[in-house]
Amino acid sequence: MKFKKLLNNSAVLYGIVGGFNTILCWTIMFGLMWFGVMPEIANFVSYVIGILNSYILNKKFTFKSTNSHKQDFLRFGVAMGIAFLVNLIVLIISHRYFGIDKYISQIIAAIFYTITGYIISKFWAFKQA
Repeated sequence: MKFKKLLNNSAVLYGIVGGFNTILCWTIMFGLMWFGVMPEIANFVSYVIGILNSYILNKKFTFKSTNSHKQDFLRFGVAMGIAFLVNLIVLIISHRYFGIDKYISQIIAAIFYTITGYIISKFWAFKQA
């Protein structure tokens, strides 16, 4: 009973989807950086792929939205765009201004991205019409 209740919690589901998505994104991002791609470009490429994956999983499993794809995808795109800007600002500040290792900076930026994305998704992007 507690397990079922736990899986009905959107924050827990967002975390599970996010964990899977993080593994996918970081594999792409760190792989690109290993091949010499600039951290900002590797970040962008991995997040584009991650956003598409995240939309599908969060619409269906996390927020169980019955809204149209047109409405949800547009709102989710705006939400993730805002979250990505927060991510990029944190990445640039931590890596370029504070000189924090580029891999650690990616992790710090991802934390800010996740928190921002959840809040906007829960209260606006997937809000039932």
